Amino acid sequence: MSKNVDYSIPSAVPTLKVMRIQSPQLSKTQAPSMCSPHLSSSLILPDSFGVIHIGETFTAYLGAINVSHSVPVTNLSVSSTLQTPTKRWPLPSVLENKFPSSSSVQERQNYQPKHIFPQEGVDAIISTPLEEVGQHILRVDVSYGGPDPKATPQQQQQDDGYNNSNNNNNNSNNINSSNPATNRQQGSSSTYHPRKTLRKFYRFHVSSPLHMKELTLRGGESSCFISLAVENAAASASGGGLTISQTEFQPFAGLIAKRIQIDSNNNNNNSNSNNNSNSKKKKSAVELYDECGRLNPGESRRYLFTVKAASEDAALRGIARGDELGKAVVTWRKAMGEAGRIASTFVCCPSSDVGSAFEEKEHSKMKKNTTGNSNSNYRMKGGNTSMTDDAFDGDMFEDGQEDQFVVHGSGLSVDVAASAARSAASYAPSEIPNIRPLDAIFPVTVEPIDPPSTMSVGKPVRVQLLVVNHGNKVQNLQLQMRLPLMKGVVICGQSFQNLGEIPPEGGSRVASIMLVAMAPGLFFVRGCFVVNLNSGMEIKQPALFSTFVDADESKTADNGRL
Repeated sequence: MSKNVDYSIPSAVPTLKVMRIQSPQLSKTQAPSMCSPHLSSSLILPDSFGVIHIGETFTAYLGAINVSHSVPVTNLSVSSTLQTPTKRWPLPSVLENKFPSSSSVQERQNYQPKHIFPQEGVDAIISTPLEEVGQHILRVDVSYGGPDPKATPQQQQQDDGYNNSNNNNNNSNNINSSNPATNRQQGSSSTYHPRKTLRKFYRFHVSSPLHMKELTLRGGESSCFISLAVENAAASASGGGLTISQTEFQPFAGLIAKRIQIDSNNNNNNSNSNNNSNSKKKKSAVELYDECGRLNPGESRRYLFTVKAASEDAALRGIARGDELGKAVVTWRKAMGEAGRIASTFVCCPSSDVGSAFEEKEHSKMKKNTTGNSNSNYRMKGGNTSMTDDAFDGDMFEDGQEDQFVVHGSGLSVDVAASAARSAASYAPSEIPNIRPLDAIFPVTVEPIDPPSTMSVGKPVRVQLLVVNHGNKVQNLQLQMRLPLMKGVVICGQSFQNLGEIPPEGGSRVASIMLVAMAPGLFFVRGCFVVNLNSGMEIKQPALFSTFVDADESKTADNGRL
């Protein structure tokens, strides 16, 4: 911009050009052939802004052109803003050149005006990632013209005063309009031109290219399994095929995540390993296509992840119901290589099956009870839980529900501990829940420690049980294994054990029992009760664990010889 600009002449009006920068699409053939059943060698330019997906990077071209043959565009400034459904994001560019205010001398000295001379133009590229679904508006503001930015504020004030007086009085013979420079020096210029602006708006819609659904299962006290289903949500007629290039799970702090997948190299033919040990089995075209992650409209894929505690301390605490596990992030590409990245909502640890079932039962009781006394068996004051002796009537399980749940690996003890910690907090009367918390349903939990997955008929096995007091009072407890409620695997030896007084708020005691299998098959170890010897309250426990009982090999061999 080394040319001189005559500010006595009004600025030309710039012409604004805005275009989205994107790759073309592949065209479909009208008559599919065996060589190219779907695509042709021609490309299709997108209409308007085209199809825009969340996770893509929106890139646009901004151009300002001076179509005048003799007059320049002075003091140009082009600013752009992207308005999403919830926020406004400024998009800076090299064309944004804020005109200095009349009161700041320092700004005027540092200001470098941007001019467009006749038959010339300037341009810039703006870009931003798209993180919301819905209507977006690209707002472009163009300002140009105005006085000489190097002029002093006193000179401009005099120019403004002259213009105001000139509008009220048409007699201006005392002003020498033939020499603009002299007029400006005298402080009464008739060549002052105000700064002008123009705005343009470009609306476009951002959609989600993928539908993601998460299914979370408990894998124990300190681990969870997450099944992620990814579906291409594009319409079949649009031909919006995508390729999943990367799928990962970003865990929360203190957790680690790992994807579970099958290694195809383990399926190599072992007969050829001696001849060519270093060679790998060649994959077929179908296997290569399945592994490329291609998703046509309506197709879906499923990914499996495991999330575990990252340290021993975190493993001891466990993963409780409602804890944030992290979020899944999927990276995809279009046919011409444009990349996009989309993340799921935060995935939380689900409740144990028994805990969620009891909450549903309590909600149903609340709906049936119109008097509002469904929580008469418990009350919470200052974080203390007070229960009557008939709070647990022994019939806490629905029909058939007990057959679907075992304590081992369910995380029930961790959920109860987290519920007890929440109950210890102070609540306002309006914040007290109307349903029994989980620590009120199970004030004492019994969890097996490394129970056997298999047993043999007639061979006793010793199993250790961890008994935890989640209440806020010391309890004198007795562990009971009731033989009439056990089937297949029964108690062997002492069935009742006095545990003594267990401290409150997480106090624990380890008990040891002897079990023996009576018949082969798959059985659940049931019949466990914890009795408070002071109050007489009985707390029925769900099935502790399941085990597969195998027939005794020695007896099977003897029967075979007979």
